[in-house]
Amino acid sequence: MKNFLAALFVLLSASAFAQDKSAPILKQGSKLAYVVHVNGQDLDFFVSIDSASTDYLKLGWEISGLGSGGWIMKKNSLAKATNAFWDEPAAGIDTELPDDQNVITLSRLQWDAIQKEKRTMIDGQTYLVKAPSEQQLLKPGGKALDAILLESENGSTRFWILNNPSFPFVLKIEGNPKNVDLDLQSIN
Repeated sequence: MKNFLAALFVLLSASAFAQDKSAPILKQGSKLAYVVHVNGQDLDFFVSIDSASTDYLKLGWEISGLGSGGWIMKKNSLAKATNAFWDEPAAGIDTELPDDQNVITLSRLQWDAIQKEKRTMIDGQTYLVKAPSEQQLLKPGGKALDAILLESENGSTRFWILNNPSFPFVLKIEGNPKNVDLDLQSIN
């Protein structure tokens, strides 16, 4: 009986903790504000969902001091890309990404691997799902977001991904070997 009560307490505590996380609704028109850290500079970076369907995603972007443009991901990119697009955005144009690349989001292949295997590949490196510490929770606006923490096998790089199968967006990057880190500021 004692073990049952202890297990029940742990289950209820975990349930209460999970319910305390915010799960923002992303849809066409949603906007995410970030600070991007690149080459020793901190820049305001905004991403909007301009058009979305099962086989097509167009994200608008704006970087203070650089300009604005768009990224287009089509069926194959959304389904099975495992590499991220790290090139400097080209202002004034919409860049169509190759089938093996995505940006700010994960492909369904990556998402399914996280759900089934608790790991995924990004840019040829394996990332494992980790339980975040209290300090690793993302709390823009003071409330923890429902995010999945991915950590490289050597522990040097971390990605926080929105726990949303329709829009598994990258919320934060820390220690990126590509020298581009992100910090989410808000979602509207």
